[in-house]
Amino acid sequence: MHTETELLVSAIESLKQEPNFFKDYIFPIASAFFTSILGGLIAYFALNKQESLQIEKEKLSAANKWTLDIERARASLISIKGNYHKQLTAVPIQRLFAIPSIIIKSEPILESYQDLAFIVPSEDTKETEFPKWSQITRINAAVANYNSLLHMWEKRNELNEQFKQSVLIKHGNNAFANLSLADAESAFGKSGLAILIDLNEKCIKLTDHIIIELNDFLENFPTFAKTKINLKRLKKVGRLITYSNNANQVLLELIKSEQNVDFTSVQNLFGESTKNLDARNTTGYE
Repeated sequence: MHTETELLVSAIESLKQEPNFFKDYIFPIASAFFTSILGGLIAYFALNKQESLQIEKEKLSAANKWTLDIERARASLISIKGNYHKQLTAVPIQRLFAIPSIIIKSEPILESYQDLAFIVPSEDTKETEFPKWSQITRINAAVANYNSLLHMWEKRNELNEQFKQSVLIKHGNNAFANLSLADAESAFGKSGLAILIDLNEKCIKLTDHIIIELNDFLENFPTFAKTKINLKRLKKVGRLITYSNNANQVLLELIKSEQNVDFTSVQNLFGESTKNLDARNTTGYE
């Protein structure tokens, strides 16, 4: 019996593992360490991918926002122009009578361009290679001119109402049927009429040129923005808004400039040569 007990104890002791420093201490620590590193790397790349996707989303949102803002601005100006399109001759006083006081409901575009930083060309891009609508200064100029034009139309309408009231008081209800330049001057005064005609012509010309400029933005900006956005990653998010006139003949006709003015008939009113008057009414877009 004693021998059997010794054999059993010996067998049990043979099963007992010898202490292993690496297995007992180093491996658990190393395993936990590398698990943490792996988890950190996975989280880093996942977060980096998410941030990168968010940046692309913001680019898409900014590009679409500006396309919609500019389209609304162009539509507003076309709506204004629809009040006198194809009704103007070259005579300033006729052009003044042909355009009614127009109710302006349009809102100015917010002049904030931080969200367009992604379109700025890289430093190694040659200036001659800059796409037209990669220049935020160009967009700023178009937007600022549009906002200023809205104010000009409001001021023109205000003066036009004062002019109409003066004519009615001076010449009666039927005066506008055959109102001459002399009649208009006697009712509103030489300086007042000169200011109104000058402002009227500036509104007409700026409206034409800004419509053309905004139309150019709509046709070309989305194409350029597309080169700056990874649209493949955004298939499930949304699409880039593009624009086309779709051969709309009415719209294409409204985009064309109105007949140029001839200041010859009002040269004495302004006391300037027609050359100087033409120069005063340039828009900076020619």
